[in-house]
Amino acid sequence: MTSNHTAILFGAYRLVPSERALFEGGQPVRLSGRAFDLLLALLERPGEVLSKDELIARVWPSTCVEEGNLRVHIGALRRALRDASGSQYVENVVGRGYSFVAPVRRVAQDAGGAAERPAHPPGVQAGPQPEPQPVAHPAPASISPFRIIGRDDTLRHLAVQVPQRRLITLAGPGGIGKTTVALAAAEALAPGFAHGAILVDLAPLTGGAQVTSALALALGMPAMSSDPLSTLVAHLHAMHVLLVLDNCEHLIDSVAALAERLLRQAPRVHMLATSREPLRADAEWVHRLPPLALPPVPSGHGTAALALLAATPAVQLFVERATACMDSFRLHEDNAAAVADICRRLDGIPLAIELAAGRAEFFGVHGLAARLEDCFTVLKRGRRTALPRHQTLRATLDWSYDMLGAAEQAVLRRCAIFRAPFTLDCAADVAQSGGISAEEVLDCIANLAAKSLLSADGGAAQFRLLGTTRAYALDKLRASGELAVVARRYAQRCRDFLRPAQAELERQPLQAWLATYGRSIDHVRAVLDWTLNADGAEGDLALGLELCALSGPLWYQLSLMDEYRSRLQQALELARQAGADALAPQLEMPLALALGHALLHTGDQADNAARTQAFARALELAQQTGDNASRMGALWGCYIDAIFNGDYQLALGYAERFGVAAAGAGGELHQLAHARMLARTMHYLGHQDRARRHIEFVARHPLDRARLSHGRGFQLDQHISTMAIHSRVLWLQGQPEQAMEVARACVETGLQAGHGISLCFAVLAGCTIFTWCGDEAEGQRCTGLMLDHAQRCALPQWHFWGEGYAMAQRLLHGQPPGEKEVFVLQQDRHCGNLQVDVLATLHPRLLTARAIARAEAGCAGWSRAEVMRCQGEALFRAGAVEQAGQLFTLALAIAAEQGALAWELRAATSLAHLRSAQGRRQEARAQLEGIYSRYTEGHATRDLQTARALLDELARPN
Repeated sequence: MTSNHTAILFGAYRLVPSERALFEGGQPVRLSGRAFDLLLALLERPGEVLSKDELIARVWPSTCVEEGNLRVHIGALRRALRDASGSQYVENVVGRGYSFVAPVRRVAQDAGGAAERPAHPPGVQAGPQPEPQPVAHPAPASISPFRIIGRDDTLRHLAVQVPQRRLITLAGPGGIGKTTVALAAAEALAPGFAHGAILVDLAPLTGGAQVTSALALALGMPAMSSDPLSTLVAHLHAMHVLLVLDNCEHLIDSVAALAERLLRQAPRVHMLATSREPLRADAEWVHRLPPLALPPVPSGHGTAALALLAATPAVQLFVERATACMDSFRLHEDNAAAVADICRRLDGIPLAIELAAGRAEFFGVHGLAARLEDCFTVLKRGRRTALPRHQTLRATLDWSYDMLGAAEQAVLRRCAIFRAPFTLDCAADVAQSGGISAEEVLDCIANLAAKSLLSADGGAAQFRLLGTTRAYALDKLRASGELAVVARRYAQRCRDFLRPAQAELERQPLQAWLATYGRSIDHVRAVLDWTLNADGAEGDLALGLELCALSGPLWYQLSLMDEYRSRLQQALELARQAGADALAPQLEMPLALALGHALLHTGDQADNAARTQAFARALELAQQTGDNASRMGALWGCYIDAIFNGDYQLALGYAERFGVAAAGAGGELHQLAHARMLARTMHYLGHQDRARRHIEFVARHPLDRARLSHGRGFQLDQHISTMAIHSRVLWLQGQPEQAMEVARACVETGLQAGHGISLCFAVLAGCTIFTWCGDEAEGQRCTGLMLDHAQRCALPQWHFWGEGYAMAQRLLHGQPPGEKEVFVLQQDRHCGNLQVDVLATLHPRLLTARAIARAEAGCAGWSRAEVMRCQGEALFRAGAVEQAGQLFTLALAIAAEQGALAWELRAATSLAHLRSAQGRRQEARAQLEGIYSRYTEGHATRDLQTARALLDELARPN
């Protein structure tokens, strides 16, 4: 093996293993990772023949690849090492393998001088460099082993213009190489942007409403709204980033609107778009990508003419791709005219040239030129240059398709059903049938990839069809009459893939789970579009309903609840239109439960009735089917719906019924879930001692940290939820320091959880405890986290919570809002019963008539004592001293009964103020001292400091 402390010299080249770098005359040579590994393997044993199997095992360990992959990378390596004299370093020993045939010597690494650093691609100069900063998102890197041909001028132009012009569109026909150029430019320019370059592939999308969600996912942020523009603008406002918006043509209006919004409100965002037509957006600069330069009409023969031809980009591309397919291919005088003719007939369109070069091995160059002539006879209607270029490309695709075998044709058109990158296993499941086995599908995939009709996406693991190829193949699929059969098989594959997703979510870390299932979202969208086709022409409603239910965890974990809600409502409406037989109870139950949860997180007060109805329907169906696990999930849904509605007594009823079902199930996890439900319910009902006992039971249980999000309704981290309640109970019982400690741990756990709703619950606990304690810094930190996260995730109901706490912070710390602002908050469409109960405890000015009515009716539970006290304060300020005293006394009694020492202290402080004003100072001081003395901690918190100051004042002589 070669030491990492040596350099290897051959010809004009120097290879430095420790840097994985190859230099020619001091300049870096661009090699793909596989080509570099091949070169290193050959250099370790110069002059020896290394077999193909040995090289594959060395470069692709633990991966099964075709021999064609080896030929591709050997071809790329040979092109990189071919110098002006025409020297060849790597020879093919027929039937045996490959050998490095040039003299080699090894020197100490320092002997070759300081190691050169990689430069930008040829012809590209990066823009001005900022101060070094961590790059949040790396530039999208090309996975192709081939170099970019004939685009140096374009790349130089983009290197200058992209940093200066904030929106540039690369426009041109399909197959012209727009994506390749955009990725190369982004890779070179990324270091000039503090946050790098980010690729947003729009090809899999079918509707403009999905554009912003795709951008949000590319940015690594969940998007819970179908149009989260304000969220994206807020996220991107301070970022210095290059966005590559790829394949815009089918979503042109939506992309243009998004681009204009970002141009106005995200001043450091630059965009490089690719599209078959300009976006026609304000401030857009259009760069039309031309075809590759064509070879000149031959005017002579000999070495000079051949060199001129070989320097033409279109010919260079043909030769490179043809060499990759057959090692022995060389451009020489005998075939040069035919190659030039092929490139001219294909109008210099890169995709068409690549397709042609892929068939050179089969027909030979002269035979290929002859067949190409026959194929284009139908287009000879005058000057060929006047024809639309997409017709030229379609003719090329016709020709390529006609030369495939019957099995390859069938596999290609069946693969057109995939809107997003697909795996070999997926292709095998969907494309087999009609006499084609799964093994034959894999062979056909390899052949189609070798012929450039399929492209590797992210390595050998996934494949995709280029947009133009897919459109062509999809037409063929429709014409074949196979579309419905293939689409149904695709839907079944997608359904089967997602069946274990929920169970796996319980066993895997979230990031690992998302790595497995997250990419399938575009496949789910495509399948649902077909299965739930409302016009009745196609589709399979039963499959669509089943997939809607199974895909719930995916939508939820990707925070696409608004889109999921729309899909669910469409599915259930189609089922109702189809009649009772279309929706079995076993299927309707999870759909109704999923709709309830979607409404829980995306709806407002107007959606409460529909949400409650959905959960109730889920429970009714679960009881009909006798499925105890489904019954528990539905009971949990009804329970959390009751909590959100502020009906704590109803929630207790559902919790008790859940306990009965959990006892029947016999599982410890479900019994633990029951204890958590009781802890939360007892807290909201005002029974703090009983809530504390349930919390302590949970804390002692060995399964306390179990995730418990079973897909039967447990859609948040239950440990976080329990910590949140625990912190509130501790504060109410007079242990504010412990409450703050638990709240801090809850927030940190939420930040680490990687799940949107769980983080919201965690931060809500922090907002509450630190506001109650009067900790301005921590309160504002948590409020900021809530507002920021709600904005990023497009969670309007959680954003309301953030606004409420922000207003409370301003009231408590000397920046009071106006009456109109308070009124607007109290009338917000997301302000329900639970919200008014909480707001009343944050500051007296946030007390509402609805909160008072709930307290007087006995519905407020845990907050009743504080609501009564705040109402008494308002009466006291108005001069109704006797009525105020009655309310303070009532609040004191309620707080004592509930075991809420915190409310007792506040009520006793208010009552002491009133009695002091009446001249009953000793009586006032005695009662307040008795309650204050029960505190053993938290004397630096706001309420205790207020009480202490009042006690000191009352102790002074009149």
